[in-house]
Amino acid sequence: MCVGTCLHPPSGVKYAYMAVGRTMRMLDLTSRTRTVCNGNGNCNGSTSTSTATTTTTASNCKNVRRKCQPQLSCRPIWWCRLAMLLLIFSALAAAAPGPANTRCDEEQFQCRDGSCILQAKMCDGRSDCTDATDELDCDYKLCREPHWFPCAQPHGACLAAELKCNGIDNCPGGEDELNCPVSTRFGSIYRKQLPARNCSSSQYMCQRDRSCIPIEFQCDGKSDCADSSDELAGCSSQSVASCRGHLCPNGRCLQRKQWLCDGVDDCGDGSDEHGCVDLCQPQMGKFMCRNREHCLPLAKVCDGHSDCSDDSDEFEACHSKPDCSTKTCPPGATCHMMPVDGAQCFCPAGFRLAKLRNKCEDIDECQENEPELCSQSCENTSGGYRCLCDPGYQLARDNRTCRATDTNGSESAHPLLLYTTQMNVMGMQLGSGRAGSRWNRPHVYQVAGNLSKVIGVAYDGSHIYWTNIQNEAESIVKANSDGSHAEILLTSGLDAPEDLAVDWLTQNIYFSDNVMRHIAVCSHDAHNCVVLVSEDVHQPRGLALWPQRGQMFWTDWGIKPMIVRASMDGARSTPIVSDNIHWPNGIALDMHQERIYWVDAKLGSVQTVRPDGTGRRTVLDGMLKHPYGLAVYEDQLYWSDWGTKSIHACHKHSGKQHRVLAKDRTIYAVHIYHPAKQPQTPNACATARCSHLCLLAEPAAGGHSCACPDGMLLAPDQQRCMQTVKRQRLFVGVGQYLLEIEHTAFGRHVVSASHALDCVISEMVYNSVNGTLIIADNERHIIVEYQPGQGQGQGHSQPLRTLIHSNLGNVSALAFDHLSQNLYWSDAERRVVELYSFTTRHRALIRFFAGQESPIGLSVMPAEGYLYVALKGRRQTIIDRLPLSGMGTPTHVFEDELGDDDIKMAADYEQHTLYWSDSDMGTIRYTDYHQTQAMMFRGKLRRPYSLALVHQDLFWSELGSASIYWAHKSNMGPRKRIDVVPTGGSDGDGDTHGQYPLSMGVPPWRLALAASVSIGEEQLQQQRQHPCQHQNGGCSHICVGVGQLAATCLCPVGFVYRDASNRSCLEALDCEFRCRSSGECLTLAHRCNGRQDCVDRSDEQDCDEGHKPRPKVMCGARQFACHNAEDCVDKDRRCDGHKDCPDNSDELHCSQFDKTKSCHAHQMACDNGKCVDQSLMCDGKNDCGDNTDEAAAKCDSPASCDAGMFQCSNGACIAGSWECDGRIDCSDASDEHDKCGQRQCPADMHRCLLGQCLDRRLVCDGHNDCGDLSDELNCGEHGQSQANISCGAQLYQCASNLKLCLDPAVRCNGTAECPRGEDEADCGDMCSINEFQCRSGKQCIRKEFRCDRAKDCLDGSDEEACDKIHNQTLSQPWTTARRACRPHLFDCQDGECVDMSRVCNSFPDCQNGNDEGPQCATACRASTASGGGRPVCQHKCRATPAGAVCSCFDGYRLDTDQRSCVDVNECLDGQPCAQICENTLGGYQCQCHADFMLRQDRVSCKSLQAGATLLFSSYNEVRNLSEQPMMLQLAWSANDSRIDGFDVDMERQMGYFSSEEQGVVYQVDLRRRLVVRALAVPSPTKLAVDWATGNVYVLAGGSASQEIYACSFPARMCGRILQVKTHMHLRHLAIDGYHGRLFYIAMRLESFGHASAELHVARLDGSHKELMLHKKDSYMTALALDPHQQQLYYLDMHSRTLERISYRSRSGTGPHRRPELMLQKSHALKQPSGLSIYENHAYIVNLGSKEAVRCRLYGERICKSINLNVLNAQDIVVAGRSRQPMPATNPCHHSHCHGMCILADYGYECMCGSQVVAEGEQCPHGTFNELEVGASRQDRPQSSGSSIHKWLLALLVLVVGSLAAGLGYMYYQWRQRGHRDLNINLHFQNPLSTIDGKAFIDHERTEASVGINGMEGMEGMASSHSSNETGTTSASSSFGMPNVFQRLLRPKQTSSGSQMATEMLLENSRASELYTMDIGRKAAGAGGGGRQVPDILVADIDDDTPTGGQFGGDYAGDDANARLVP
Repeated sequence: MCVGTCLHPPSGVKYAYMAVGRTMRMLDLTSRTRTVCNGNGNCNGSTSTSTATTTTTASNCKNVRRKCQPQLSCRPIWWCRLAMLLLIFSALAAAAPGPANTRCDEEQFQCRDGSCILQAKMCDGRSDCTDATDELDCDYKLCREPHWFPCAQPHGACLAAELKCNGIDNCPGGEDELNCPVSTRFGSIYRKQLPARNCSSSQYMCQRDRSCIPIEFQCDGKSDCADSSDELAGCSSQSVASCRGHLCPNGRCLQRKQWLCDGVDDCGDGSDEHGCVDLCQPQMGKFMCRNREHCLPLAKVCDGHSDCSDDSDEFEACHSKPDCSTKTCPPGATCHMMPVDGAQCFCPAGFRLAKLRNKCEDIDECQENEPELCSQSCENTSGGYRCLCDPGYQLARDNRTCRATDTNGSESAHPLLLYTTQMNVMGMQLGSGRAGSRWNRPHVYQVAGNLSKVIGVAYDGSHIYWTNIQNEAESIVKANSDGSHAEILLTSGLDAPEDLAVDWLTQNIYFSDNVMRHIAVCSHDAHNCVVLVSEDVHQPRGLALWPQRGQMFWTDWGIKPMIVRASMDGARSTPIVSDNIHWPNGIALDMHQERIYWVDAKLGSVQTVRPDGTGRRTVLDGMLKHPYGLAVYEDQLYWSDWGTKSIHACHKHSGKQHRVLAKDRTIYAVHIYHPAKQPQTPNACATARCSHLCLLAEPAAGGHSCACPDGMLLAPDQQRCMQTVKRQRLFVGVGQYLLEIEHTAFGRHVVSASHALDCVISEMVYNSVNGTLIIADNERHIIVEYQPGQGQGQGHSQPLRTLIHSNLGNVSALAFDHLSQNLYWSDAERRVVELYSFTTRHRALIRFFAGQESPIGLSVMPAEGYLYVALKGRRQTIIDRLPLSGMGTPTHVFEDELGDDDIKMAADYEQHTLYWSDSDMGTIRYTDYHQTQAMMFRGKLRRPYSLALVHQDLFWSELGSASIYWAHKSNMGPRKRIDVVPTGGSDGDGDTHGQYPLSMGVPPWRLALAASVSIGEEQLQQQRQHPCQHQNGGCSHICVGVGQLAATCLCPVGFVYRDASNRSCLEALDCEFRCRSSGECLTLAHRCNGRQDCVDRSDEQDCDEGHKPRPKVMCGARQFACHNAEDCVDKDRRCDGHKDCPDNSDELHCSQFDKTKSCHAHQMACDNGKCVDQSLMCDGKNDCGDNTDEAAAKCDSPASCDAGMFQCSNGACIAGSWECDGRIDCSDASDEHDKCGQRQCPADMHRCLLGQCLDRRLVCDGHNDCGDLSDELNCGEHGQSQANISCGAQLYQCASNLKLCLDPAVRCNGTAECPRGEDEADCGDMCSINEFQCRSGKQCIRKEFRCDRAKDCLDGSDEEACDKIHNQTLSQPWTTARRACRPHLFDCQDGECVDMSRVCNSFPDCQNGNDEGPQCATACRASTASGGGRPVCQHKCRATPAGAVCSCFDGYRLDTDQRSCVDVNECLDGQPCAQICENTLGGYQCQCHADFMLRQDRVSCKSLQAGATLLFSSYNEVRNLSEQPMMLQLAWSANDSRIDGFDVDMERQMGYFSSEEQGVVYQVDLRRRLVVRALAVPSPTKLAVDWATGNVYVLAGGSASQEIYACSFPARMCGRILQVKTHMHLRHLAIDGYHGRLFYIAMRLESFGHASAELHVARLDGSHKELMLHKKDSYMTALALDPHQQQLYYLDMHSRTLERISYRSRSGTGPHRRPELMLQKSHALKQPSGLSIYENHAYIVNLGSKEAVRCRLYGERICKSINLNVLNAQDIVVAGRSRQPMPATNPCHHSHCHGMCILADYGYECMCGSQVVAEGEQCPHGTFNELEVGASRQDRPQSSGSSIHKWLLALLVLVVGSLAAGLGYMYYQWRQRGHRDLNINLHFQNPLSTIDGKAFIDHERTEASVGINGMEGMEGMASSHSSNETGTTSASSSFGMPNVFQRLLRPKQTSSGSQMATEMLLENSRASELYTMDIGRKAAGAGGGGRQVPDILVADIDDDTPTGGQFGGDYAGDDANARLVP
């Protein structure tokens, strides 16, 4: 460009300077002072008007041939040359470094510091910029692989690497799909060429690569095909008919005729600009020849030389008169002679001659040529114009184009084009726009993928928004700029949201909905949404916003296609285009030029119009096939075309520069973002105070308005929103997470909170009364209550209140009755429907479905008084209707079209509609439950599951789907969906409504739903008037509605109605008999007891022999009371060898009976013949009755006590073992004297911080044995070695053995799999009976901490409701309408009760005065009518207004006449005594059996042989617990093998335990702490000892035991004595060695998973089997017996009861077999597994509990806890001698059995294995396969051959010598290695193990070191090491080095053919291997010889040492040193 002037500017002329690159252009602001070289060879006063005219050269100025006007001074030509030199220097200066805002040329690259370098130097490997920015991101700039792929076209798209070979042509030529691997049956091959394509009729196929381009691109002058075939093939011969626009002579086709004569050479040969009259006007200084072949400069016209071929430039008028010399022109105009018109005046460029005014007027180019002149704004100047740019843009060097800049003013910020393809949101970084730029390629990449039906897209600089019109998933989604963290903003109220736009000033989101037919807006978080325009909206599509003006525009292609403008608040809606418009799609706003652009798919055009509807014109037509999306940026338009599946671009003014940017799938919306397109300007909403939603508006409307979401109204202040409808919440159960979603008809589903619960949400229902959620957990089998309002934030667990925790199976449905406040649930597993009353906290059974029907769905209709239940049968599923009480006959409602899977229900009480989902049929149906007729709601669903009604919408979930669906309950409208997807937190990839932590993992199979229900005023009134809300409807327990105005009463399970009124309930145990007339309930004790208890005497009628009234027996002082309490015999006949009592009790326990005094040895004979325990003498109480025991002669000078007794200071005698046992037994406490001292822990034991003593082997073993963790402190390296083993997140790792990785299902499954049972820890509901359970269920605190004003529970629940804690009683917290007063109260007959002492006191205490009356003075006066003045009452009389009320003294009760008093037999009515109760007149006396003495309380009995200890098993250990001091020792250990059963023989001091894993029963010598023998039994489990003979009885066969074996360790054999039927299996057994009885539990599995238990009794040889008890629905777990009382106790885990049954003979008619309940559903019975009876106490262990429980079995059955500190105690045994009373004789002592001797009915039987043989008969050869134990060598028959002895002796010497040499060498090697301690290990192969040694070592467990000092029977010790292939175990020597015990592993064995179990002695019996464990090991390793048993740890239990305590005493000092024995 050159700038010059031919006019001398006058003084005072103002100049303006326009920046052009680095040059300054001077513009004259006056009207006559500027001449510009315009490129046409003439000097004129106009500026350039086109791109062509701006490209001038110096030659243009040289060719100026005209003369200047005389009045103007002419400048010389050198002025133009000087201007050119200035331009050159300016250009050179531009290349120098400059400041940051320097603008570089198109051929330059701008560094970050603002300097410019040549583009050729960019990315050349050398840093040319000082900051090296020219070498950054070169792969991106140059589109280099492997990250980018360049398309073949020049400046074609640059594709991200993931778009290459994706099966879609993204390059216009499809080259991105070349050389792609193609899978074939022979492998992968690479495709070298594109597959054959069939281009459409609107496309041209390139010849080489067969790619398709738009047909319009053919012969357009630029090559679009890679081979340029589109510009070579047939272009010259193209016909005019095929070219819609203009066909150039060179064959090029111009698409639009409007491109002709536009000043641009489009044809390339100038033909399109030839003959253009409009561009060759005299006013422009040009002349058009008449033939239009040439356009001449005006200076050549009439110059005397013919320049036109037709000489039209030199016509005759050139010389006509008048000429210019006489022509007067206006100022500034010049005169020129014209060929036709002669002299004419012409104004300078930029001016127009106004002939009427005879002056040159300025031309407003901005108005006449709009909008082609400038990109954005145009400003008219005098004689010209100038282009301006809005903020954020800079004017380019052409002075016309505006380029967007970043915030620094540079052009570094590339625009981002986003487009959608349904499945993806794609991004395209557009180039810089410079034609010569090396990085001008658009970069295409994927922003978000794997979507469904994405249509609209928008971007506000920080987040991307898109619309999804996928059916059921219609939504608006918000994501980060890279597509991550996608968040669904809106689902509700959407149907087909096609386009959206974001108001970048307020962040509001506007969108169109094609189906809902409206334009709507939501806040940026979509919490508040409102519909803006719905009137006259039919099919809205494209949407554009102009926030600065508060306007929005949209397209509507509906019935009346149009372009509409409205205010952004929805007001002032006006169509601006409605004519000649058909399918308007995309719309774009050019706010800089104030124009609206849109595409019309039917017309195939791009059109534009001003916002007011004027200035409509077509930009491009004829080339578009099916345009959809549209966007505008700078001077370019971008649109998507469905026909070509590509993105196109062209110039927004002319439509030129048409090009294809990229291809893809069908492309929808197009959106372009650049910061300059979204300028931040002040707006009215920035200062507005709208409470919810602020909308911009047109300035004429105030600039803004406030809006309110659905359910709210705008307040009068026009700012606040008032709520009209309360939003309901939808609760979603996702595994252990609870989501709260606020539902709205239009707006976002807000997840108000998410809670992590301590339960799995299987089913749930909303409690509309108190706003809680009731949740059923089918994994833990509990029902809990949760208050969602307590949740603060997300993810924090809140306390749960457990409602139901027992007797739950699989809860299939929950329903809540808000009128009676009852919870209903159906249990599909137990086939019941039950309810729980929130009023009384009681539970009742509604209906049990005894057939094969299971309830799988449930819904209640409280107002109607019935419920609907879905029943799944074997052949069909039905829906029945039942009353809410369950009483009555069910009504079949629906039977057809019901599937066989889940059916869930929901009720709409307003519309009286019942909905149910059928997952099998895939349907949701509904009916009016007043008129039942099934109708379809939704069909063809994918297994619908849970239902919930929220407002007017029905929600449901589907099995296997993580989505929630809903539709309007009227079945109108579309189906909607919410996706519940795990969030990734801060690093996650996505986020939706269902926000729950990523730790949840994959969503569960089922989603449970519930809805918050607000009670309306009508329902609230119904609830208040319901009978159950008034005194519980008069019910004692549960009130159930029968409609709205009536109610009935129900009783809990185990309770029955007290009488015929059916109002009050009592326990069924107390209703063993019901009176006929009144229906009153009595216990069987009142039946046939000789006393009338029923009014109709029905309790004393029809009494058979077995139930006749017992004679009332009170024995005399010299009589013996038989234990049946029915007979007396003289004491002389006691123990006379003849059975006089019917129950034979006179001949029992005679060993301690002293016939000389007719009392037991420890009793005193009173003078009256009565026997009193010596412990009760001289205590100040008359026990004899004649005061003999308190006689001064005996008490002042007491006689010495017998041997083994201790004499108290007062003269009484107690057992010697009671002295210093820590408990006061003498009445004067002299047995606990000062010499007793304080019990201390032995030196070799660890003392815990709490004071108890602990075996040192349990210290630092990784387990908290002390309970205070003191045994695990400061362990350091000496602690238990922690193997570095990780089980991973999918397995559970045992803390007690880190090598054990178990299935997670072992947690809280009721059985302990870890060695210390930690898998059952913190399972809830396992607090001690002396502890308080916190609400969370996982924390227990001491009861003393309850309400102590300090929060001990983490949830603070221990300090709640403390004002009521001291007022709680066992009475129910409810009232009844007419309840009976308590016995000591007087009934006022109006519901009021007053104390009896206030009756007849001359003052009315009852409000009605009924407590005073005329009979008060005469009621108790003696009656004279019968004579003699007999008193009214026999004992006591109280006057009342109704007459006399008689009462009796203690020990008596009123007889049936209500006047007389009879003695109460306390021994029958209860069990006041621990053992023997003797009734007396007005009282009773307690006695003890011979092995016991009465304590000072005269009720309980204490064993004479005190010092019992408590043994309990814990996986592989048996532990010993004693008291005074509290001492815990390891009795024995089975290494790593589980101990399945154990028992002890206190007489022989032997212990026995079984290992099912090994198939072995072991015998342990408790005195010497040695494992003596081991016998093989097939899979032994529980065992019991016959202490009379020493035989052991074992259940064989594992968990399905069906056999009982008897084992004799002296005989070294076992044999089967009993076998049950195949359909039964044995669970437990017990032996009464005194009476010779065997008891066992046989379980029978019945139909549908129910089990029944049977108790059997047999003789010890298995004969005389009898059924004692058959109990249905029972699971008995343990047996124990009291041989003194002859009572058999059993635990029932199903009913959580402890019961007993007597096996005492009664009158010779057989055993008395009526079971008696001892404990029921107590805290002591949770999961009972072990039981032992001692001193009339039951010792119970529960699975998963860390403590045992001791419960008293008489009087008040109080239970106390015993801390065990293990969680897997399974069996428990009290090791006390009195538990096993010895019979007088043992017949087997006199037998001559060569095998086993088994007690039989009449003596004994001999057995060899399982065969009964004759006495003296030898057992078959080969019966014994023994390994000799050193401890019993002397007992084994020795070989008589002397040679054998010699060989044995020689062998022994050889072995001992070898061992000595080996030990010496090992010691030497040990010293050489630097060790000072010697650890010699004995290694031997475990023959029971089936894994090799290497595998074993990986599984062995490190145990604490133990010494072997003092081992008895060890003749020698050897050391030998076997290879790793054989495996070893080791036994430590006395040097204290760590010892590794081999785990006892073996496969389960089966019985041999003879079914005879053989003994496995611990050493081989062959002579060559005696006494040497080493040789025995070698023999075992070689496969010869017998089997060996690994080492066992044994502790001593020796009752010979005096001990004390409750159940045990001290051990000797060395007892803590467990001995290692072979």
